[in-house]
Parts: sequence; C-alpha cells; structure tokens
Amino acid sequence: MNNRIIPVTLALNDSEEQKKLEKIIASSHMVRLADDDADEMGVLIYEPGETVDEDMPHIIRALEAGTAEDVYLAGHKADSDILIRAMRSGIREFLQYPIEENDFRAAVMRTAMRESLADDSAEKGKVITIMSGKAGLGASTVAVNLAWTLNERFPSRTLLLDLRRPAGEVPYFLDLKYEYTWGDLVQDISRLDSTYLHSVVSEHDSGMHVLPAPVGGDRPDGHTLHLILEQLRLAYDFIVIDTGDTESEELPKEVESADMIFIILQLTLPCLARTSRLMESIRTQDPDFERRTSIIANRVTKDTTIAVADAADVLSRPIQWVLPEDSASVLSALNQGNPLVGAYPKSPVTKKILEIAKSVDKRETPKTRKFTLPFAKLFSRKKNKKDINLAGVES
Repeated sequence: MNNRIIPVTLALNDSEEQKKLEKIIASSHMVRLADDDADEMGVLIYEPGETVDEDMPHIIRALEAGTAEDVYLAGHKADSDILIRAMRSGIREFLQYPIEENDFRAAVMRTAMRESLADDSAEKGKVITIMSGKAGLGASTVAVNLAWTLNERFPSRTLLLDLRRPAGEVPYFLDLKYEYTWGDLVQDISRLDSTYLHSVVSEHDSGMHVLPAPVGGDRPDGHTLHLILEQLRLAYDFIVIDTGDTESEELPKEVESADMIFIILQLTLPCLARTSRLMESIRTQDPDFERRTSIIANRVTKDTTIAVADAADVLSRPIQWVLPEDSASVLSALNQGNPLVGAYPKSPVTKKILEIAKSVDKRETPKTRKFTLPFAKLFSRKKNKKDINLAGVES
C-alpha cells in the first residue's frame, strides 16, 4: 500500500458518533479530515437519513466520478434495501454504531489496499505456492531451498511464508530465531502497511526474509490472507509459500493467488491417488490451475517400481521435475539448520533446485567484473615451458 494520508468527509446525523470519529481520525496516521473547501471528499462516511433517496444518486455519481474515493455507510442498523443499492454501486463498507476504532481502521486499510491493487504502475512480486497431497513428501524442503536459491540470485528480494498448520517447520530448516509470526499480522490486520510488515518479518543470516507460522491456532481467513499476500507482493520479487498438505473443501487463498504452483509427490500408489484427488479438487474451482501448476516428483530412486512416465499417465499430465533420492544429504542439512543447496552444493537435489529456480526467475544475475592488469600475461606461467625470471635466468 502507498503511504498517502487519506482524507475523510463525515456526513453523520448522530453528533456523538461524529465527535468520536473526529477524535479517531485525529489520532490516526492513515487518515485526516478533509478540508471544507476541498474539491474531493476522499472517503465519505454517510449516515442514511430521511433524505437518503435524494442523497444516494449524488453519492453514487461522486463515487463513479472519483470525487469520493470510497463510501462507508454508517448507522445503528443497516437497511437491507439501502445496502443492496449501495453494494450494486460499489459501496462495500458499513460501520455500525457505536463505531469501534478497530473497525474503522480495518475499513480504511481495505480502502488503501484496493487503491494499491488498482495502481497498475506498482510492480508486484510473484507468489509461488509449494503444496502436496499429504504431509511428509518434502514440500518444506523444496520451499526452503527454492526460496534460499532465489534469494541468493537477488538478495533480500525473496520472502518465505510458512503456512503449515498446526505448526510450521521452516525455522528448523534454517536454525532461525524469531520473535514474531504472521499471527501477529492477523491479530492487528488494520495496522498492515509496509512499516508494520517489515517489523514482523524475520531475517535469516543469508539475507532471506521469513514470515514464520504461529504454534497452534487456525489459518488466517481468506480475506486476511489476501491482504497479507498483496502487501507482500509490493515488498518482494518472490513470495514462496510452504503450505504443505491442503485438505480444505474451499480453494485456499494461497492457491487462488499463486502465480506458480508446485505440487510435490512421491512415486507410490497412495501418494499418486491423493495427489490426483487434490488436483481434481482444485481444478474444479480454478480453471486456470493447469497453466500455473508444475509437478515435482521427489525422492526418486533408480530402481523405483513406478516409473515417472507411468505416474504421469496416472495423473494425466506431465511431471516437469524429478528430484533424485539423497536423504542422507537432506537430513544432514536439516540437522545442521542449513539449506541443502548451501550445505551440499554438489548434491543432485541441489542441482535440480537450481534448475527450478532459474525457470522461476529468468533474469540474469549481476556479474562481478574481474579486473586484470594489462601486463599480467607477462607473469603468467605456461604449461610445459621453463619459468624464466625477470633477469632472463631460468629458475
């Protein structure tokens, strides 16, 4: 979201609620009261009264013309007919009396977020969701190492988001000490801006940013997670999400919002069956699922009884990536609290992760220029020739 202070125009019949809102606005860094002679109203907070039929056409025209950035209805009780008319005209918010400060701040934050999403000039990062049909297939391993590799290419431009429930595992892979989690954002979502976000995010020694999961509790609801993801898009080039196994009947927001989806599986019949059900469930809810999805077969041995091609036939789609079995290196890196790609750069799994990262981020990494003296070749040694010192004497 941008850091612009949003003007607010009050049109309330209840004088006590008017005074309360004026105090809330005066204490907020996000909003201010609009000037009386201003051409634009900013956010109009309107309490429908006896003249609502006359007022609504003017309010709707102001909203359509951009004179009003947003409109909040307010009152003791929402009239259903008025709400329907308002919703059809793009009015989304209703503040119920007595107005609570947190409710007002949350509404303003949603307005600011909608403005950011409508700003085509703002560059937004890509969301990469790593998921699997069941726990224990290596989704966290792939997520951590892919995020670490992307961060190595362009430091501090990748964030790793741990959405595994009931407790995340990302900190174990990185030996990460952290104070806050995304649970802190959820508890005070109305404060969400770039400053608050960065105060909650943890930074790994490598420079990669991490948003760990809280212990226990529920997943953030879809709307809250959407707000968090959109704020992250504005702050990072890549947001890698470890969501592990997903069994929700509704399409998870991290899948719906993802630019790329990687599904992790192993070459066993039970795993293929669960993966097939997972993909079919998502496919029925998201027509664009196939285009954005790649499949990674993990821990593949040379003597596997189910070939990769046979697994692809079962799933009726190709398996794009195959990670060979290297449990010894993977477990050793985990016990060290280091990403595999850093601890074991020669592992065959590391090589595949690097290939996946390059397919995700096709930008050329900055090259370090090597400076050489123009006469350096005079001192270079050539193979199969005797060394001669500067005086011309053989050494």
